[in-house]
Amino acid sequence: MAIWFRYLKTDWFSRRNPALREIPFVLGTPVHGRLVVTAANALAELNSVYTGTVVADARAIIPSLQVLDDDENLPGKLLKGLAEWFIRYTPVVAIDAPDGLILDVTGCTHLWGGENRYLTDIDKRLNHFGYTIRTAMADTIGAAWAVARHGQCKPVIETGQHKTALLSLPPAALRISNENIERLDKLGLRQVGSFINMPGPSLRRRFGDE
Repeated sequence: MAIWFRYLKTDWFSRRNPALREIPFVLGTPVHGRLVVTAANALAELNSVYTGTVVADARAIIPSLQVLDDDENLPGKLLKGLAEWFIRYTPVVAIDAPDGLILDVTGCTHLWGGENRYLTDIDKRLNHFGYTIRTAMADTIGAAWAVARHGQCKPVIETGQHKTALLSLPPAALRISNENIERLDKLGLRQVGSFINMPGPSLRRRFGDE
């Protein structure tokens, strides 16, 4: 099972200061003499302010934008605490930096009445805590990760159906480099299904061993 904390850091700031839930805000860090957005909450993203935006440009878009100092060590601390909390759901939890967890839920879901109820319980608890999450469960880590972050299908991928679940997803769902994602895009290969059946040697010649 993969869990993606889409707004991990900004959700944590909102938990500490509930008033932040009602306004667009970002976290910023100095980069080469300029203050750059390193995390944006959902309201900021709705106004086209994203990670990587220069704060001066972001304020031109949203004059009332709240800017807080980022802490590069925060994700690790948060994920470690969340991983320990998840021991109640499974004894095997791994941190998937910078904003996710991977759980081996084999033999655990029946205690909640099945996979869907298991996921529902996790969703409700974390949403109550103030975290925005996406989850997915599949035969493989790669498929669960891909569907949690990029999928629009049901979060529980049936046994043997993980390949089918990947077909409509973008190449980024395969956790490949940005360089190869850009190459695939230029060739018009914008879904995994566009190239999944291409011969391995052909793909290696164009994109390398990755």
